[in-house]
Amino acid sequence: MDSGVKTVIFVVVGLLVVAIAATTLSPAGDRTMVSEVVSEGDTPRDATVMDYSDLPRSAQSAVDEVVQEGSTTLSTYDDYRAVNALEGYRYIRTDEGVFYIRTTSADGSGGLFEGIVRDSILAIGGLLIGAGIFVRKRRHHLHSLIALPTGATVALLSANAFSAPTLSVVNWLGNISFGLTAGVPVLTGIALQQRDYYIGVMALSTLILSVVVLFSGNKLSALYLLLPLLLLGLPGVGFGLWLEKRSGERS
Repeated sequence: MDSGVKTVIFVVVGLLVVAIAATTLSPAGDRTMVSEVVSEGDTPRDATVMDYSDLPRSAQSAVDEVVQEGSTTLSTYDDYRAVNALEGYRYIRTDEGVFYIRTTSADGSGGLFEGIVRDSILAIGGLLIGAGIFVRKRRHHLHSLIALPTGATVALLSANAFSAPTLSVVNWLGNISFGLTAGVPVLTGIALQQRDYYIGVMALSTLILSVVVLFSGNKLSALYLLLPLLLLGLPGVGFGLWLEKRSGERS
């Protein structure tokens, strides 16, 4: 099969994988919140009471539903302004009286697990796009190898930035670290198949860069480093071996 056709196949499949993950799964930062009335009536003398009219419109709608139904659910992404205004415990004065409303994370909302699956699939889609660039070159130039971790990183950053209600909630350095680490097993597989010391050094350097990026941020989490290695490690090495073998057969 012509390398140009292979490139198109890899890129199209990669874009489809990214699109499906981005549109069907929730980001790790998105959580389900439950807002409910704790009590109604008199407030402690030193309590801070918020006026209903001072709340954002989305928060007013949430309060209306809580007062009428007793509780409601909110998304930290879809209802970002409402959650920011109501999260925690709030005394809120409405025309019907003063309500003590609690807004906290829902138990078992599955946000983190779903976010891990989402980011893993996004990284896979990005790696496929990078693989399309890799197979296009008959000789393995540096930029064709860099395309693998770069593809995973760009897929993660773009999908998470697009879905976020505000860019400030995106963990940029964590996503970069996840994407870079996802490319390490594939580079390792290519290095093993080709028995190329320099590609192995490149894989190690990419891993070190991922660690440096992660620990240069304020939101430290070893998950951004460990998850790509645990979930994508062996499959990634296998994919790298297969990718280099097919490339070698073409050459």
